[in-house]
Amino acid sequence: MKTQTVKGGKNVKAAPKVDVKTENKKQRRERLVAERELAATELNRLRGQMQTEIEHDADEGDPDIYEREKLLAVIRTLEDKMESLDYAMKALDNGQYGICERCGSEIGAERLKAMPGTTLCVKCKAATEKILKRGFTQE
Repeated sequence: MKTQTVKGGKNVKAAPKVDVKTENKKQRRERLVAERELAATELNRLRGQMQTEIEHDADEGDPDIYEREKLLAVIRTLEDKMESLDYAMKALDNGQYGICERCGSEIGAERLKAMPGTTLCVKCKAATEKILKRGFTQE
């Protein structure tokens, strides 16, 4: 399996290059695990950066709040990504990976390739976002 270098110079396994239309369960799991490892590596690096900045800036008074908030937002995004990948692996084990949770139709291969942790097809995701944008919650 190929490796990918992330910020900080660490090599981690890159997500395998496979055709998502024809990949088997083992290949899907490998791709999800590799994506999760990339996210975990970056998350650990950012948490370390956050800790370093806290220690370094402690004597200088207020840290650069804007930069810290951006860093926290990226950390939250990576945590959400890892959670969705864990959920996707459970769905794979249950035979539900690639099936839209809302309408039950198959999620397109290109969408799964771009967003391996997704649980909604494009149509349902758009409908959900439209509902949330209006201020309603989905029931």
